[in-house]
Amino acid sequence: MSSIVSFDELSPLLTVPYMHLEVGQVNDHAAYLLRFEGESHWHRHTQDEMYIVLEGEVEIDFHNQPTAHLKKNDTTVVRAYTTHNPKSKDGALVLMIKPKEMFQLHESE
Repeated sequence: MSSIVSFDELSPLLTVPYMHLEVGQVNDHAAYLLRFEGESHWHRHTQDEMYIVLEGEVEIDFHNQPTAHLKKNDTTVVRAYTTHNPKSKDGALVLMIKPKEMFQLHESE
C-alpha cells in the first residue's frame, strides 16, 4: 500500500535552512524536501543528485561552469564529482532525489 505525502503539510516543518525531510524512497534512492535559504557551501558528491524547484528560485554555482538559475518547476541534475554551491536569495522549496546513502554520510560528518 502506498502512502500519500503532502508537500503543503511538510514544508512548514522545515524551519532551518537546508534541513531535509525524506518524503519517499525507491530502491536505493530517496526524495527529500528542503528549504533553501541563503548559501549552502561548496561541496561535491560521489553520485548524481537531482534538484526540482517547487517554489522560489535557486542558483547553483559551479567551478569552471556557468551558474545554473532555476525557477519554479525547473529541474537539473548535478553530476557526480562536480563541485557546486546551491543558494537561494529569497528562499525556495526544493525536492531533491539522490541515493539515500548520500544524506546518511553527510549527517555523520
